[in-house]
Order: sequence, then structure tokens, then C-alpha cells
Amino acid sequence: MPTPVLDLACVDLPEAWSGRGAWTVLDTDFQDGQRFLNLWRAWQRDPRRPRLLHYVGIAGVVPRVDVHDSAPDDEGRGFARVLADQMLDRGTGFHRILLNQSQVSLTLCIGDAQGMLGEQVFQADTLLCVAPADRWAVQLLARRCKRGCRFWMDTTPQHGATVTPEAQLPALLQAAGFELNLATPVNAQSGSSLSGSFNPRWNIPNSRTPSIHVAHSPGRCAIVGAGIAGASVAHALALRGWQVTVFDQEVRPAGGASGLPAGLAVPHVSADDNPRSRLSRSGTRLLAQHADRLLVRGQDWEPSGVLEKRPDGGALWHPQACWIKPAALVQAWLASPEIVFVGNTQITALQRSDELWTLRDPQGLELGSYAVVVLANAMGCAALLKGSGPGVQLKPDLQDKLKALQAVHGTLSHGTYAEALAGLPATPVNGHGCFIPHVPGTSGAQWFAGSTFEPDALAASDLWAQHAANMERLSQLLPQAAFDLGETLDRGPTAQWSATRCVTHDRLPLVGPMETSSGSGLWLCVGMGARGLSFSALCAELLVARLSAEPLPVEFSLSGSLDANRARRLRPFAADP
Repeated sequence: MPTPVLDLACVDLPEAWSGRGAWTVLDTDFQDGQRFLNLWRAWQRDPRRPRLLHYVGIAGVVPRVDVHDSAPDDEGRGFARVLADQMLDRGTGFHRILLNQSQVSLTLCIGDAQGMLGEQVFQADTLLCVAPADRWAVQLLARRCKRGCRFWMDTTPQHGATVTPEAQLPALLQAAGFELNLATPVNAQSGSSLSGSFNPRWNIPNSRTPSIHVAHSPGRCAIVGAGIAGASVAHALALRGWQVTVFDQEVRPAGGASGLPAGLAVPHVSADDNPRSRLSRSGTRLLAQHADRLLVRGQDWEPSGVLEKRPDGGALWHPQACWIKPAALVQAWLASPEIVFVGNTQITALQRSDELWTLRDPQGLELGSYAVVVLANAMGCAALLKGSGPGVQLKPDLQDKLKALQAVHGTLSHGTYAEALAGLPATPVNGHGCFIPHVPGTSGAQWFAGSTFEPDALAASDLWAQHAANMERLSQLLPQAAFDLGETLDRGPTAQWSATRCVTHDRLPLVGPMETSSGSGLWLCVGMGARGLSFSALCAELLVARLSAEPLPVEFSLSGSLDANRARRLRPFAADP
């Protein structure tokens, strides 16, 4: 049975998106990605295109993109090649893929279509789908549509799939609020389609959208904290047209733990593939996309992959992991004309008035008023909120989690080689500690080992003891070396870098609005712990998706594991990150 070809004009594109700030498309039958490629090209060529294009594609398996047959010209094949490269090493679940300087966002959802639809919370401007199986599937599609959403539906019988009989389909669609374009009747003999719009006769209930996912129009936003958490949020907001001011008590960005000379972005691994593992896997790939676009490969970062040594003696290769210089990424994220950095400034109070937040310094001087404020200042957020008076009302569970934040100190050992060493690993090695063997520096190739995870501030202040601990862990990490690697490295110039991390009760960041409703405009993004490189970009995408009512970068059920207002589950503190 032939498959009908989508004509963008039947969903009023590109005319419908002209002059809009953002446009969201839901495609429940992504197939080989050809519809996405055609729409991406149409967006690219349109001078009145929206600032952002969000495309959510649902596929039963990892799509196979045919580069040669996708388009008859070099431009089209170039688009297809980029998409094909992004399909490597993808599995079940949500995958956020950023394209065109992050202005095109593809959220690829691999799995059962009904299950993937159930994990969404946004409403689309355009719906592309196949004929639903029953009235419940029709209702689920309706919940994903804004009023006025134009839809196109492939009504060709799908091989092996249960679909609504074509004679009953129009009535089911109309009962759910869809108006049909009668110029495209159902015709099961030739490969056919239906089109129309979602325009129910009744008021659309607010219960379709969670209160944490209500759109804010771009305006003025203040971010407290210019580390990797604050910079990633600032960058994501600036892409959406916000005017962002980033405050930090340090003179320069990345003055705290984000000033790490070099670190690894590598996912956590667990036997049950728990939320921490799934989120860090998504976050690692997302961070690598930012680094590839903004940084110099081989100088600021390298998609090197990382070999993880497991406690059981085995090893695991992470092909998507990388080493990176976090401060370089922070600077790149903040290098936007929509972002202003204000350093050497301490924020000690927030005051709510006329739906705006006023920031004040220790002398009580006003530092500006903003519609939205994001606290990304790690351990400092609790003291700031406590000093802000009755205007800040937090749920008891969130107060409890802020009290449970813990400062954990980390020391990284690093240096240059005094002599040529044979047998060094070709790529970074991670496990109980880590070793990054080859990072370019002003004095030649650098090595990095560490870092410690010390909750005792007094113990952490003894940098030589912390360095010795790093060297001891290095001997356990690389016991196969034919020489004492730590002793050999110590013969060259060495140094220690130390900073304090902010760790939550369950080792997952706190992200989201600080009250039961996001309407207050006060948001939180803290607690990256020892995996800030794996979490920061994902947390920023999640925060701005909730703030702008966009598609989430991960499943709705999984996003709850990062929600600042999630229930606290008590667990003993462990010394290993």
C-alpha cells in the first residue's frame, strides 16, 4: 500500500509559523526522518521562520536515515548526514538533539507510540500522525494539541497494526474536537490521508497541562551563580529571547567548582539502569553537543570516549563520553549579546513586589527587578532564601531538602610530564578515581588525576594528603602499569586544585519552581555534585522547557527525579561519588 506524502501546505506551513517566537511539531510516526528533514529545510529557507523549531518524533526503533536517497541535492544530503550521525548509539527513551546552533530541537522518542505519547506534557502547533487505534488513542492525540493546531493523518492501513475502521474515523476525530478538511477524504485503496485542525466546541481544561509546565513569555531574568549550572541556564534562556543578567560573588565566571582545570563528562552506570544512570547518559550526550558547537576540539575538549574500570574487575567503554575544560564552556555559554555578567556582587535578599523579584546586596541596595529569578548558586541558595523574608514561601519538603544540602570538597592533582612515558592509556580512564592522560596546556601535555570526595573541611584543607589519596587511587585504577605511575608523575611539576561541590540528599540535582506553582517566577537549579558536567546541560533544558511549556528533554516520569519539589528519600551519605 503506498504511503502518502506530506504536503506542508495542508498544515498551513510555512505561513502559520511566520513571525512566531517558537513552533512545536509532534510526529507520531517518525519512520526514516524524511518529514523532519523536509520541515527542517523549509524552516531554514524561510526568512520569517520562528526563532526556535521544536520537533518531537516518535519511532518504534532507532530510525535508519538514508543519506543518498533523502534528497536530490547536496544541501538535502548534508541535512540527512547530520541526522544520520545523531542516530548512532541510541536506545529506548527520549533523546534531545540540538541542531542549527541549537535553534532546531529534535526530541526523538524511541519506544511504543502510546507509551511515548503518555510521557509528553506539551501541546503541539502541528500534529503529524497515523490513524489511531481507538477512541482512547484519539483522546491522547487531542491532549497533545493546542487549540488551532493543524493536523495531517496518514490513514493508510499499517502492516500488523490495529487501526480504527476508516468509516468510523471521522466521527471519532470530530467527537474529540478535531475539525476535518473534507477535501482530503479517507481512501484506503491508494494510500490516503486526512487533514484539519483541533478546534473543540468546548473550553479546553487546564488539567491537560501540569501547573509546572505553564508558558512564560520571554522577559528579564536574573540568575544567581555563574558556574556551570547558571551559565547553562543563561544560555538556554538567551536562545529563547530572554534578556539575562548573571550575578556572581566571584570576579569572573566559573570562579568556584566550575573552574575545574579539566574533567570528565561520563554517564553513571547501574545494574537496574536507574534514573541517575538514565539522566546522566542523556546529559552527557547533550553536553557533548554544546561542546562540539561552542568549543575548540583538541584544545578545550575532546570526544575521546572513556574507559570505566568496574569494581568487579571488568571494564566498560563509554563512546559518547569526553574530557572537557568546564571554564571554557561556561565562558562560551555566557558569550551571548542577550547575557550580561555582573561579577564581584553578592545577593543577600530577594523581595517580591508587583509580580517582580528585586535583588538586594548586603547593604540593601537594589540590583534590579526581574520577572524570573533562577538560583544556581549551589550551597548559597539556602542562606539567600532564608534571608529573603516572607516573600519566599517554600513547601516543607523543599525546605527539608535545602537543609540537607551538603558541601563536599574535592581536590584534583595535575601536572606536566617530566619525561616521556610509555604505556600510558590512550584515553581517559574512570572508576574509583580518574586519570586523564593527555590534555593540551601552555607548557605542554598535562595529566589530571583525582578527584577526592571529602565531606570533612579540615581533612580537605590538607592538600598534600589529598594529593597522596589521588595517587593511591591512581595505583588502584591502573595497576597494570610496569612502574609506579604516581611516583613517576610526582617527579614533574605538580599542583593541586581544590573546590567545594554541592551535593543533594540523593545525588540528583534540584531543578524547578520553588513553589507549588511556577507562577511565582522563582526557580532553582543546584546540587550538581560530582557530575556537573553530566547534568548541567540537561538540567538547563529541563528548566527552560518547563518555563516555556516546551517538549521535555526526558520522559515526564523521569523528569520527576530532578524536580526540586520531589519527595525526599532518606539514604546514608557515602564517600564515593
